[in-house]
Amino acid sequence: MNQASTAENLTPSRKTRWIWLSVLAGLVVLVFLLRGILAPILLSFLLAYVAKPLMESLSKKGLNRTLAATVCLVLLLIIAASLVALILPTLHQEIATLARKLPSYLDYLERTVIPWLERTFGLALPNTVPEALDAAKRELGGRVPELAGPLTTVLKGLFSSTITLLSSLLYLVLLPLFTFTFLKSYPGMIAWFSQLIPPRNRSATAAVMSEIDQVLAGFLRGQLTVCAILAVIYSTVLSLLGVPAAITIGILTGLLNMVPYLGTISGVVLSSLFLLLEGAAGIKFALAGGTFALVSTLDGLLLTPRILGKRLGLAPVAVIIAVLAFGEVFGFLGVLLAVPVTAVGKVLGHRALLSYQRSRLFIEGAASPPSGPNVASEHLEPPDKNRAPGPDDAQ
Repeated sequence: MNQASTAENLTPSRKTRWIWLSVLAGLVVLVFLLRGILAPILLSFLLAYVAKPLMESLSKKGLNRTLAATVCLVLLLIIAASLVALILPTLHQEIATLARKLPSYLDYLERTVIPWLERTFGLALPNTVPEALDAAKRELGGRVPELAGPLTTVLKGLFSSTITLLSSLLYLVLLPLFTFTFLKSYPGMIAWFSQLIPPRNRSATAAVMSEIDQVLAGFLRGQLTVCAILAVIYSTVLSLLGVPAAITIGILTGLLNMVPYLGTISGVVLSSLFLLLEGAAGIKFALAGGTFALVSTLDGLLLTPRILGKRLGLAPVAVIIAVLAFGEVFGFLGVLLAVPVTAVGKVLGHRALLSYQRSRLFIEGAASPPSGPNVASEHLEPPDKNRAPGPDDAQ
């Protein structure tokens, strides 16, 4: 009886809200269950989304969408192949060099760093620390050739299993295929999605989607450009300073700049660590630290405002929390989902706040007079000093 009356009391708008909430919850569960196979699809969509301005520009110049999508896909493949051809050999060489030097780095830690820490700070490190370093050196001594060829090791791991090989080849085929499909069919997908929305809500939904697109496009496309510029600057300057693994550190710092502050912190820590293990002079530490400080300042004052505009649209703390939370729950798929979901949440949260501020609950609560024992005294008019005293004043 109570359930029936509750269902009857639900207005059509409340029923619609519950339906959409149920659909949203179902989508979240579905994404969690299929997170292993959704990563290449989402990555393809993000690549197509980044290339969408070029796609629209080619379409406006008279190219049909199939030809325009083909041109965009070929350009993306050329860029990817060029990056692999230019960067991968350098990364391979630097990682191999680090692998060969790793035993000497451990020896430096045991003979120099640990005694210095004990003398300077009065630390009494347990005997297990030197023993662990000795064991690590012995273990690494016989595996240096394997560690010095990380590219070969990775390729062996990829091709060691038939299932893994087929999965890798399938991803290599599906990634460009999905990207081409999203580039070509983007207007059709938007039109299909709009047909699912009730006509009375289409204009409001279109406004929300347009705002989400502005925030997301500004962050993704602009931040990718900033990351590429920073990677080039850091790699070049660190190489000139003679920092070990400069190219690797520079590229890693630029890529991690997608998450605010993480790139700079990682670059400073890695550069300082490798300089310490190399026994570099103090001037190199100062120059490396000054490089990160100067480039970060230029990024905040010049690069980000010029490329992304005066306001980024997404708070840095919100991006960090989203990446950590989604990465923990959904893995690599969550890392890809973090920024889009944060952009959607920002827009929807802002609109929900405006709706609440226009609601009867907010307006009536703000307009209602305060209640309490001191209300009467707060609204009493102040006595007129020029008024002649009366009989009541004597009481």
